Amino acid sequence: RMMDAIDFLEQLGRNARLRHAPTADLERELAASGIDPELSSALLDNNAVRLGELLGAQPNICCLVEQPQREKEDEDEDEDEEEEEEEELEDDEEPVRKR
Repeated sequence: RMMDAIDFLEQLGRNARLRHAPTADLERELAASGIDPELSSALLDNNAVRLGELLGAQPNICCLVEQPQREKEDEDEDEDEEEEEEEELEDDEEPVRKR
């Protein structure tokens, strides 16, 4: 059963005529292939979620693990920013001339 559906999907991907065929032609091809009516319905409806359920596919899961910043890095960044601000202030000051 599952291989029939996968074989049909493979054929659909390889055959441009079938891939762009009207719905009636797809229905005929599906009926001729002997695919389960529920699978055919999911294919015709372009319902990937239902098709995956019927084929027993696992849902897509995405996991993300973010590495926390260490406190030392944060302190170093703060010190660097303070030094840059002090340098900018010093650069902006006009030199005082003595007469």
